[in-house]
Amino acid sequence: MFNCRASLWPCIQPRHVPPTNVSNVFLFTHGQRRLRSDTKEYKQRLRELPFSPPWAGDSFKTSAFAANRKKRELAAMREKPARYETPNLAKLGPRDPRMSNSDWDRRKRELRHLQDPLDLANFVKQELAKGKEDEMLQLVRMACHSMMCVVSWNHIINHKLADGRVNDALKVYNEMKKRGQFPDSYTYTIILGGLATNAQTSGIVEKALTIYHSLFAPNSRVEPSIIHTNAALSVCARAGNMDALWGIAGKIPESGPAAANAITYMTILTAIRQSLIIDAPKGESEEETAARRERGIMEGRRMWEDIVGRWRRADLIIDEDLVCAMGRLLLVGSRPRDWDDVLSLIEQTMDIPRLVPRLGSTAREEAGLPRLRAPNVPQEYRFDDDHLSPDNTPVRGDEFLALTPRGVGAVVPNPLIYAQPGNNTLSLLQEACQKIVATKAALGYWDILTDPGTYNVSPDHNNVSQRLRVLRQNRASGEAVQLLKCRMLDKGFTPTAGMLRIAMSTCVRDKNNHKSLKNAGHILQIMLKVMEDADSRAVAMYADLATSFPLAKGSDLIDALTLLHPVCKNIRLQLGVGGGEKESSRFSSPQPLGGEEKQHAVFALRRIHGVYDKLIHSNLIAEEAKSPFKAARATLSSFIQRVRFKDSRIEKGWDPPPNLRGYYPRVAKKENGLNPYQHRHAVKENKDSGGPAEEMRETSRSPDNIPAWKKEWNKQVERSERRVMYSPQVTNARRTTRDM
Repeated sequence: MFNCRASLWPCIQPRHVPPTNVSNVFLFTHGQRRLRSDTKEYKQRLRELPFSPPWAGDSFKTSAFAANRKKRELAAMREKPARYETPNLAKLGPRDPRMSNSDWDRRKRELRHLQDPLDLANFVKQELAKGKEDEMLQLVRMACHSMMCVVSWNHIINHKLADGRVNDALKVYNEMKKRGQFPDSYTYTIILGGLATNAQTSGIVEKALTIYHSLFAPNSRVEPSIIHTNAALSVCARAGNMDALWGIAGKIPESGPAAANAITYMTILTAIRQSLIIDAPKGESEEETAARRERGIMEGRRMWEDIVGRWRRADLIIDEDLVCAMGRLLLVGSRPRDWDDVLSLIEQTMDIPRLVPRLGSTAREEAGLPRLRAPNVPQEYRFDDDHLSPDNTPVRGDEFLALTPRGVGAVVPNPLIYAQPGNNTLSLLQEACQKIVATKAALGYWDILTDPGTYNVSPDHNNVSQRLRVLRQNRASGEAVQLLKCRMLDKGFTPTAGMLRIAMSTCVRDKNNHKSLKNAGHILQIMLKVMEDADSRAVAMYADLATSFPLAKGSDLIDALTLLHPVCKNIRLQLGVGGGEKESSRFSSPQPLGGEEKQHAVFALRRIHGVYDKLIHSNLIAEEAKSPFKAARATLSSFIQRVRFKDSRIEKGWDPPPNLRGYYPRVAKKENGLNPYQHRHAVKENKDSGGPAEEMRETSRSPDNIPAWKKEWNKQVERSERRVMYSPQVTNARRTTRDM
């Protein structure tokens, strides 16, 4: 009984209270109401009643505006408070109309994991390398509302400048400032350095000067440094604007953090040298060129005096690049004294003693060294006699004299820090010795710098090429061969085609030596060993040497032709099919030679043909032994004639040019009896005249589509009686024989 609620209720109800009315049943709970009502009947009654909501007469509540507001209220209730979001997502600003909703959501998800500016900068740099430039620009624009992301902006500007888009980079730079991201020192360095990289663009100097001068504005947040000055000077130097360069250099302070350093002087000296070589006025005479170069050299000498003064005061550190920049400026000069001062410059800055006395000194005359002829130097610049003046006025070249320590002899140590020589110094010394014709000094400098016990400079390709030029000047073909074998092949270096040409020209210059042809043969064997395709210019020089060799014997010519036989095959293969893979066309198919390379290849084959002619038309070997050489010469001659014939037909437009693989296009379809190439040229040549092209155009519209001239060709040809061109006796004899 106590377990049943229906039985329990009457038991606890007071006797003096009347029973509850049925209308009060709604005061009970939902579970108790089910005891007094029938659920099915109640639902049926509710379905029969008409539905009339309380706001049925209110049009506002049924409007779209109310529905939209209700939707926004629900969205606001579901949105998490700002304290639960990441700090950089709390302030994103309004969405850019150029961004889609999907891009906006993606950038938000990325920013959720990029809380630190350093992480953001690293992520931007990584994604820019993948080509996601627009996405990273959107990301940085969103992030700049909550953090300072100047480094990320710098990465984007640097990426655009590296691609050569200068205007886009400057737009990003201006947008960066408008968004409250103030550029730092690295921003200006990146922009000026990128402008120097794109110095070939029009108006680049004006843009660089505008950005550089903005650093000196009163409201500038960045203090200009010598790094910004060097970058601006580099822009002016590469663009060749010397007026702007001197305008910037004139405002450099003499002391302080913005004072000039070694890079500043090197940039200015290099710019002077380039202006003397490149920016030569048209129609300038040799005297005017020499005078203009003289003025440039004097500017460099005056600047070097300032450099040495600051170096002695320990305000400047001299390095190899600065020394070589000054040395190469001296080599551009018109005076032999300028070339000779390069050796004094090396002695002054690197403590490497001169191996040849100074030009014009008494020690040079006592050493027995000849005077420089300098045939290409004007007469007034050929000799320097100012050192013979009676007074003690400073003469030309004193600014490069070796410095002595200031103090009492050996008590005070030498405070100077000398520059360390390298490959650039080695090339500079070899070129200077070549100009002043100091062969022994060039060898001495080479041994000093490459000796493992002193400076241990490992020669590179440029050093070897310059050394070969010195040997060519001295006609040392044997030493050239030893240099290629010992310095290159034995140490794992592969000589280039330019080195082989210089070495081969050394043998040609040394043709009076009875071993020059043999040395040239060694160079040709080195070329066949290290190169896939033979160099046509080196082969032509070897063939010329074999032809003009004054001490040539029959065996020498036979040996030369034996070496040239595989070379000739290789050149023919290059002309017909194509050479081996090159660095620029690694993933492309072999292509036949064309243009200037083809002319050099044909010229080399002609020179080889000349070697055959010399052997065959001479009495150096017996006549019985000439037959194989005559056959080889005939084969080579026919190939040369075929190449010339094909080239002439291509030049006249009779044949199509070969395709990329070296073959002529196959005629797949003929139009009007001609291949497409001939038909196109025929129509082009007879476009205005009613010639064969117009006739072909008319007959092509016929039903059978057969030209009239082709129908005439298909007819039987009626031959007329052949005229007798022989004598009557021969004719009668032939008729008698035929009748029999």
